[in-house]
Amino acid sequence: MTTEHNPRDYPTVLAVTSHWKRLALAWSIILLVILIFVLLTWNTFFTYVPPGKHLVIISKNGGPLNPGEVLAKEGQKGIQKEVKGEGWHFVMPIIYATELEENTSIPPGKVGIVTAKGGKALPAGRLLAEPGEQGIQRLVLPPGAYRLNKHGYEVQLVDAIDIKPGDVGVLRRMLGEPGQGRFAAEGGNEKGILRKVLQPGLYYINTKEFEVIQAEVGIYQTSFHKPSAGSPRDTAITFTCKGGFPIDVDCTVEWEVLPEDMPSLVAEYGLVKDVEKKVIDVQAHAICRDKGIDYGVQDFLQGTTREKFQEDFAKELTRVCKEKNVTIHSAFIRRINIPEAYLKQIRDAQIAHETQLTNKAQEVTAQTEAAVEREKQMIEQEMARVQAETKLLVAGIDQEVKNVGIKVDAELEKMKADYQARIASLDAERTKVMGEADAQAKQMKEIATNNLYQLKLAVFQNDGNAFLRYTLGEKLNPDLILRLFHSGAGTFWTNMNSKGLNFMMPISSGESAKSNADSNKKDAAGNGDK
Repeated sequence: MTTEHNPRDYPTVLAVTSHWKRLALAWSIILLVILIFVLLTWNTFFTYVPPGKHLVIISKNGGPLNPGEVLAKEGQKGIQKEVKGEGWHFVMPIIYATELEENTSIPPGKVGIVTAKGGKALPAGRLLAEPGEQGIQRLVLPPGAYRLNKHGYEVQLVDAIDIKPGDVGVLRRMLGEPGQGRFAAEGGNEKGILRKVLQPGLYYINTKEFEVIQAEVGIYQTSFHKPSAGSPRDTAITFTCKGGFPIDVDCTVEWEVLPEDMPSLVAEYGLVKDVEKKVIDVQAHAICRDKGIDYGVQDFLQGTTREKFQEDFAKELTRVCKEKNVTIHSAFIRRINIPEAYLKQIRDAQIAHETQLTNKAQEVTAQTEAAVEREKQMIEQEMARVQAETKLLVAGIDQEVKNVGIKVDAELEKMKADYQARIASLDAERTKVMGEADAQAKQMKEIATNNLYQLKLAVFQNDGNAFLRYTLGEKLNPDLILRLFHSGAGTFWTNMNSKGLNFMMPISSGESAKSNADSNKKDAAGNGDK
């Protein structure tokens, strides 16, 4: 099927194509103009925020701010509370103005204390503000970077609290009304020391609200002693004993403050030095004074009562300090100084007593020396007697030894003679038996030899000549070689073969005897036939 085109339709087609081209060209021009406009006005409508900064937007139109506020919310006129972070942001230039600010950076080891310039007024009795309230904020900023609108907030940098190892931190709230008890409430607004203890570490604490008292904890040693080269100060404990004599003692107390007890001690006494002065020192002196009045000077010289005073002192000091949250590990009294006047009386009495004892001892010594001399003489006499008896015993023993030797020699000679006689008898019997055995053996040998000859003769059928030749052959040298030469018939050499002899080759005596025996048998058989 063919389609026929009317030539009149060509102008219509050309008109339609021209219309679309004009329309596309018009839109292209419009888009190009818009693009050029956007490029020319980009920085007017778009704002770029670089890293480390934020964009503050100021609204030129809107409602009034709330009472006490310095930052506007959306729809209010003024500096907007919300800020924009890094990147491109579209801001209508006629309605809004912009401003770039640096981010708030809190470096490591620091804390940011924030003060809000606007917000609700604080309730009566409260000095720190919560979010949305005007004033110093309770919450702090730890190390980091923050987009904080500086038109509405101020940040003060302070050091973070660093509790060193071996210390604890005791918190004291510096704001609020004084509490009713020793400790301030944890979550309230009471002023005072908190029961909570900070262990070693780094803490980001609002220093406007809390003071951190760092106190050392552990085991301590307090010594009381007389002046010495290392410590010229006199710290010995002095008290009056029963009888009115002054006594001073040197002692060492080992004590410990536990971390959980430090807030109580800080609240009541202060730091560790204050605890040592107000608790250990005071109580040690008081206990020695109270306990020492029950003991006399003589009691401090005797080991049993001295030990009893030591135990009473340590036990009472442990009890009292425990009530004050101080742990006593040991309280050792090293030395008790007795008054010289009392010691002189005791020394004089002791010397007199010792002198009396010495005189008695000398008398006893003199008596003992006389007794010793007598005993020495008696010992010498006894030694002489023992020596004489010993010599006599030795002589008797020597004689007995000689007698025993003579007796033993005689018995040995007798036993020797008896054994020699037995040996001679056995030798004679042996000689007899050996002679009979030799004779019997000789006889048996001769019988065997005769029997052997008889057997051999029997082998040669009792032919003595054959047996003689056999015997002769055995006696010949096995290395003997006889060479016979044939010289003709009828001679001596040719007739030897008829006698059963073969001298052409060396043969052993046994083989020659056998061959001779065979030849003899043949000759005997031949002779028999003949």
